[in-house]
Amino acid sequence: MDFFYPVLGKQECLPFYLAGIGVADPEYHVVREPGLISHQISYTLAGKGELLVGGESYALEEGSLFYIAPGIPHEYYPVEDDNWTTCWIVFRGDHLGQIMPKLGFDGFLQRSGAVTEEMQKIFRRMESAAKDPVWGDEKCSVLVYEYIMAARRAIQSGERGGERGMGSILDGALMHIHTHYAQDITLEELAGICGVTKQHFCRVFKAKTGMRPMEYLARKRIAEARGLLLNTKIPVAEIGKMVGYDNLTYFGMVFKKYEGISPTDCRKRKGTALMW
Repeated sequence: MDFFYPVLGKQECLPFYLAGIGVADPEYHVVREPGLISHQISYTLAGKGELLVGGESYALEEGSLFYIAPGIPHEYYPVEDDNWTTCWIVFRGDHLGQIMPKLGFDGFLQRSGAVTEEMQKIFRRMESAAKDPVWGDEKCSVLVYEYIMAARRAIQSGERGGERGMGSILDGALMHIHTHYAQDITLEELAGICGVTKQHFCRVFKAKTGMRPMEYLARKRIAEARGLLLNTKIPVAEIGKMVGYDNLTYFGMVFKKYEGISPTDCRKRKGTALMW
């Protein structure tokens, strides 16, 4: 067993901070009925284990990882002669309850064959940084974020996995939205492009982008409209039609919903200190 728990205190001002890191060799039988108070990401370095969450069982083999949010009861244990090695971190942050679901880590997540060399390198850097008593807190804050994003990329791209990753499922739909945003686009059409059901498409799309498909389409249209308003003299009504809104009133409502001002005010404020 090789683990490190930093003295916690001043780190609480950081958006991400490391509460513990370690390599469990071997990993033991762990039962946490109330769950943890921290977020946890753990991956299997060698051997095999079993994870129990929400009444379901998940096989953990080399390269698999799982994420568990605070307060979720869980249990895990080795399944082959105690020969199971895991690499784990636990981390906290005041706003992670809102941030992690938007990044696709909603409560609990488990993936086989998802661990990449990039993740392993960041883990080793984090191990070293955690033992720095002077700058370790700040270094680890950055590395925790890098680690989360590396895990997210690996899961979405389906690296080393046998199933289609979230990213590959959505490639066609995203390209279709960006190419044909001015046309009528339906959920059925987007799901059909990806070859999945509407329900699965919506779930995967939200996990990857943090938005529902139709919200993403609307934001794409409004982003294009904003550029036209600020950089051309094309009439507002015509711009609305160019991005997919034949009804000027509705175009104005959608624009104000996402930009906070009307299309006309957007154009009037061109060149001011308005920050987008």
